[in-house]
Amino acid sequence: MAQYYRGQYIDQLLKLKDKHYIKVLTGIRRSGKSTILSQFQEKIKTDLNIKPEQIIKYDFNDPNNLQLTYLEIYNTIIKKAVKNKMNYVFLDEVQEIKEWERCVIGLYENKTINFDIYLTGSNSKMLSSELSTLLTGRHRDIFVMPLTLKEFSEITKEKDINKTFFNYSLIGGLGIIIPNIDNIQEAKKDLSTVLNDTINKDFKYCHNNTRNILIDKIIKYALSNAGKPISSTKTAIQINKSDEEKISHVSISNYLQWSVDAMLLYRVNYYNIKTKSILKTTGKYYAGDIGVLNSVIGYKDNSFGNKLENIVFLNLLSLGYEVYTAELYQKNKDNKEIDFVVFKDNGFKYIQVTHTLTEQNKKREVGNLLSIKDGFDKIILLISDETKYKVDGIKRINIVRWLMNEVTI
Repeated sequence: MAQYYRGQYIDQLLKLKDKHYIKVLTGIRRSGKSTILSQFQEKIKTDLNIKPEQIIKYDFNDPNNLQLTYLEIYNTIIKKAVKNKMNYVFLDEVQEIKEWERCVIGLYENKTINFDIYLTGSNSKMLSSELSTLLTGRHRDIFVMPLTLKEFSEITKEKDINKTFFNYSLIGGLGIIIPNIDNIQEAKKDLSTVLNDTINKDFKYCHNNTRNILIDKIIKYALSNAGKPISSTKTAIQINKSDEEKISHVSISNYLQWSVDAMLLYRVNYYNIKTKSILKTTGKYYAGDIGVLNSVIGYKDNSFGNKLENIVFLNLLSLGYEVYTAELYQKNKDNKEIDFVVFKDNGFKYIQVTHTLTEQNKKREVGNLLSIKDGFDKIILLISDETKYKVDGIKRINIVRWLMNEVTI
């Protein structure tokens, strides 16, 4: 199957082209960062008349390149560079090279040769922190998300949107599944490698930590509880009740943060609606891809509500929203939860996610939104008929139509 052209990321790179920033593409492993770089190279050659000799690239997924030192890479690039022209340098999965930042900084600060530098990596914190330390404000991050449902449907060309959504909810949107996107069983096998690669490579490289059963246990626990509040202290108590090998809340906190750095997980902080402030204590975690979530916890239907919320979360990020969750404190009563509070362009919206709106859950889903006494948009995203249970002041939007960009929130 041919590569899928991800125009939104190519457009971002084109806007930054020739500007004196280091461009950094980060995202969960196998999200398609390397493909985007290749497509961008072809774009500037064919549309902007950049000559092949002006493009210098290294793929550090290639074992033959892993033996190189940063200095050898730097010297080779300098030798290949075309004088008096812009040279476009692409370093794919650059974190695999020890002291890679020395090479990048040397090229960036070169006074005699012009370089436009592009990096990819699977660990956002590592790339950004290294560059921020040495080149504050002189790099630009582009976060590559998994395929959206809209992109997924354009690849499969399946006319039955409900079938498309079902398959998407099983295998997600990582680039690794594209060759087998019409073969669900093979795609599932491909997905099983993502978690292994993340732990065996990113965790070991960034934290000098070899894989152990506790790391696997914590990641599986977080994914099994996607969309629910997770406290490191409470999780440690719960796990230590049944395990002979004990784990501290500090280790749990570290493993969760490593997973966030590798974009295997996303942490969502609480937003205090009353004080308009962000709370950074307990947070919720969501999977970086719905297919990876399923590959870890199983392809079962009894957790579909959480998976649906995870799909909505990832789409909100793809649309450029800043995403939080919220809880409405009620004295002497159970607190009311709002699934998402999202910010964009100086405004924000409150969102509840549910499969179906019924008489049984109407009070919770609708009532929680009506408890918020301000004029901002209040929305319920749902799978079933969005015309039922009309309530003034609350928008009801079909999730699949929204994911397909047929409607907006």
